[in-house]
Amino acid sequence: MKPWKLLDTEYLVNAPWLKVAKEKCELPNGKVIDDFYTLWQPDWVLILARTAQGNWVMTEQYRHGSQTIELEFPAGIINKGETPEQAALRELQEECGYCIDPRLREDDDGAREDDDGKAIRYLGELPVNPDRHRGKFHIVSIDGVVKAGGTHFDSTEDIESFELSDDELQKKMADDTFCHPLQMAGYFKWKLAARTL
Repeated sequence: MKPWKLLDTEYLVNAPWLKVAKEKCELPNGKVIDDFYTLWQPDWVLILARTAQGNWVMTEQYRHGSQTIELEFPAGIINKGETPEQAALRELQEECGYCIDPRLREDDDGAREDDDGKAIRYLGELPVNPDRHRGKFHIVSIDGVVKAGGTHFDSTEDIESFELSDDELQKKMADDTFCHPLQMAGYFKWKLAARTL
């Protein structure tokens, strides 16, 4: 199997947070598609943050796409020059007022460690939608977080944060209260990674 060859790109929408492109592509069999539409958005980070008691930090906020209040993990755009881990720490503080417990050890690079040496773990990246979307999301887990200050919302954000046990979260998955498919994929990636740690 071979990838398609990109012949031309025309941006129909070229905004900072969203690009819509009409692409002309040649398939391996020589057929040309004149109008394959793709979406481009900045990469973002999914933050799987847990307290020392094992509770998840969760958010609720209005999502205009679904026109509903959604239960979600904290998440946010990765700014230029940031690693996913740096973006996760920043967004967790801004959206929820949580940070890594300052009592954890600090290593030579300024990162904080728990007893097994890792308070922050990068679990990988997944495509948002491999068919038409060029963006991806990164999954970062952070253990040992504490509520340690105020929030700093963007002008369009109105977010409530709270904690749920893992059992409570799984019940909300089962009854479709928590139904964001990408975030559920990140959670299950964490579950698989937790088996090997």
